[in-house]
Amino acid sequence: MTKQVAVITGGTSGIGLATAQKFVQEGYEVVAASVDAADKVAAAKQQIGTEHFSVLTCNVADRDAVQQTIAAVMEQYGRIDVLANVAGILAKEVDLTDADLDNVEQTIQINLLGSIYMAKAVAKVMKQQGNGTIINVGSIDGVMANHESIAYHASKGGIHMFTKALARELSPFGIRVVCVAPGWVDTGMVPDKARAYGSKLLMKGRLITTDELAGAIWLMTLPEAAAINGSVVMADDGYAEFKGMGILDL
Repeated sequence: MTKQVAVITGGTSGIGLATAQKFVQEGYEVVAASVDAADKVAAAKQQIGTEHFSVLTCNVADRDAVQQTIAAVMEQYGRIDVLANVAGILAKEVDLTDADLDNVEQTIQINLLGSIYMAKAVAKVMKQQGNGTIINVGSIDGVMANHESIAYHASKGGIHMFTKALARELSPFGIRVVCVAPGWVDTGMVPDKARAYGSKLLMKGRLITTDELAGAIWLMTLPEAAAINGSVVMADDGYAEFKGMGILDL
């Protein structure tokens, strides 16, 4: 039986690394698209192993690089069953009136346009196959105003609507598109000053782990999730539902 193939952006650190490891454990051939430094890539390979895990250098905000990456995956494997758009950055946390517009543009380029570029390239492959699943990583900041920057909110809100529109477009071809929207996840992107505060806003009283988020992404690709399409699945431990009330003492 031909092994299934997953492409995971940002797949050598944080949520992306945990997602790559999960898919390898579940029997996939996994290709991580990453711009991480060589030491991080080496650490990811050491953690996951290289038998079913490979890394291609790819800046998702570079359309040509995206095309080259997907072409390389197809040359190697001939198919793509899952695309997980995990790569993302936080913009500088300042008021819009004080924001560096270059930083705003970079955030939207990577978080939103990078996901669009990858999905466009992979959707062409999946349409020919007649099947596939695209998972976009959104955020609670795509559904409610938080402390993060305007740029980050805009990028994640865009991801949510992009997911819905693309699902409508690709559904006739046997392709599902789902957005997994996390709350506070324990990665290097969470500032130390926000860690204790963020923990109080979640039902478990701690940040979500990268493995838990990877598990949510994995679940959305299963045949048992076939009825979930175009949805924003909140993987935020209740944060948005309870408006960040969490376990705060009242």
